[in-house]
Amino acid sequence: MTRIEINRNCFRDKVMGCWLGKNAGGTLGEPLEGKFGDKQMFHIDWYPFLPEGGIPNDDLELQLIWLQELQKKGPGITSVDLAEAWRDCIAYNFDEYGLCKENMQKGLLPPVCGWHNNSFKDCMGSPIRSEIWACISPGCPELAAWYAFQDAIIDHGGGESVYGEIFNAVLESCAFVNGDKFVLLDTALSSIPSSCLTYQCVKRCIDNYHAGMKYEDNRNDLVETFYHPVAQYSPLNLGFQTIGWLYGEDFGDSICKAVNCGWDTDCTAATLGAILGIIGGASSLPEKWIKPLGYEIATNMTTGGIRNLTAPTDIRELTEVVCKEAEKVMRYWGNEMIFSDNGSMSQNVKLIVPKLTFLDKYAADSITYTYGSINITVRYKNDAAILGNRTSKVYVKFENPHLIEKTIQVSLEMPVGFYSPQAKKKIIKIKAEEESEICYEIQADYQQIKESNILWLRTEIREETAVPAVPIILLGGNRWMISEFYQGKTLEDDCGVDEETWFIAPPSGFTEQWNPGNDLQLSARFKEKGIIYALHHIYSCEDKEVVLGVPNNGFMKLYLNGELLHTTIQKTALRANLGNGGALGDLSNYKVTKLLKGWNQILIKLQADDIPEEAHFTIGGMSTVCEKNHGMPVMGIYRNKFIWER
Repeated sequence: MTRIEINRNCFRDKVMGCWLGKNAGGTLGEPLEGKFGDKQMFHIDWYPFLPEGGIPNDDLELQLIWLQELQKKGPGITSVDLAEAWRDCIAYNFDEYGLCKENMQKGLLPPVCGWHNNSFKDCMGSPIRSEIWACISPGCPELAAWYAFQDAIIDHGGGESVYGEIFNAVLESCAFVNGDKFVLLDTALSSIPSSCLTYQCVKRCIDNYHAGMKYEDNRNDLVETFYHPVAQYSPLNLGFQTIGWLYGEDFGDSICKAVNCGWDTDCTAATLGAILGIIGGASSLPEKWIKPLGYEIATNMTTGGIRNLTAPTDIRELTEVVCKEAEKVMRYWGNEMIFSDNGSMSQNVKLIVPKLTFLDKYAADSITYTYGSINITVRYKNDAAILGNRTSKVYVKFENPHLIEKTIQVSLEMPVGFYSPQAKKKIIKIKAEEESEICYEIQADYQQIKESNILWLRTEIREETAVPAVPIILLGGNRWMISEFYQGKTLEDDCGVDEETWFIAPPSGFTEQWNPGNDLQLSARFKEKGIIYALHHIYSCEDKEVVLGVPNNGFMKLYLNGELLHTTIQKTALRANLGNGGALGDLSNYKVTKLLKGWNQILIKLQADDIPEEAHFTIGGMSTVCEKNHGMPVMGIYRNKFIWER
């Protein structure tokens, strides 16, 4: 890369413009987030709700946590560092936030904690966190992309959202040194795979624009082509973000056009506001949009959304801190950047498409451990679960990056009730710069399967210092009894099942089924309209106030311990949230109740109208930190035994 001069004053103005634009767009869109129906558009031209100081938004405040972690750990931070900060500082439990947090609490590391049992890996939780990485990597898109990748895989491993955050980070990093929107869009697109839906949606938006398609028509075309009922679906929202930029006549018109497209309105407008703020700087932003908000930073610390954060007092202080960290980052990585107090900032620098080599080895189902002289990669392939009725396969790859052959001794230590024919000690010789792989076929006695099961891979390298044991985490699957299919029946029909009984023996016509996650996996059983029952037993170590949910796209009745607990009152699109339907999700499929100490029986009666029928079962705790965000992961329950087996 050509040496780029960065004038400190100009850079400071652009960083401040980034955060001011982010705040303005987020405040504009937040009151309308997810409030769409029948694919309708909005028609706003001003803030629909304007409290003093703006509206708290995870789009901005989560990045304050990343900044704090950057200050603590330094420029070499990784996804593991950010995951630690997530557990310590982020109390949000909805959607991908709650599901990845549950995985982390059970021992999974990125990217697997974002990949396993996560229905929201294609959503906007990570693309909204790109600005901090761009601001500390001005004109260095490869570096911004690497940081964005480390961030995104925590809660979106294997999802479109990883590419969404990389796209935004690359675009915003380049925006510090080039203001041509089409050059920036092309560069950002070239950094992500053309096969991903994020690329395809944004590219279609640009092509439609160049073909002369009107604003509304372009938006409607994207809706029809990339439709998803969840407002936070990332590819579509990245397209709306782009539409606002292409068709907007100025800052205000651009962020309004993004919001008026619908879906995740605070996210699209906030990111676009940040982009425009970077290109033009704070001095370019219209007073009309900035003055009403001022420079305050509104956060959800008072309501408990985030915690343990020492945040900058306002955007001015935030800007100064970010600018200092940017210079540290540039020095650390040795980038060709010159921060100067003289001259002007380089503009319209010719951009080179970043070569993101780290994506070549990216596998969302794998965790790599590096111990001095050897790399060990654990790959789960299908899921990170152990089920009582199947053999789970875990692949372990040993890489020798050195110029001499390595001899290693490997063994696998397993919990009681677990078995693998490959577990015994074996000697492996790995030639220089080559690799070797072992496939562990693992089975377990269902009565010994816990929520989280730790296996230890012991590795000794001949004539080398000891290597720490590598943890292999297998989460316990969920064991259910599933009824036969009752064709043509409805929720109110008698199907011959005593729905209010406590089953002391397997009910007639029910068969055992294991699920690796929350998905009840019933779609193949529903051939047409009808009823299916799902029976489950949960052992709780204590009385627990919980939120039980059966998010589904049909209708259901939920029975707890032989009593009707809840009936779905309306049909909704599936939103497989951990606890309460999501921050903006429907609550009709959830009920606050109490699990009793000891055994609890769950019986679900599901009615399908549309095929395929989709249904999940979730258990969320009542958050003591942020009451509006039920779905706190619940530990201390046992789910792989039925009451008649006790």
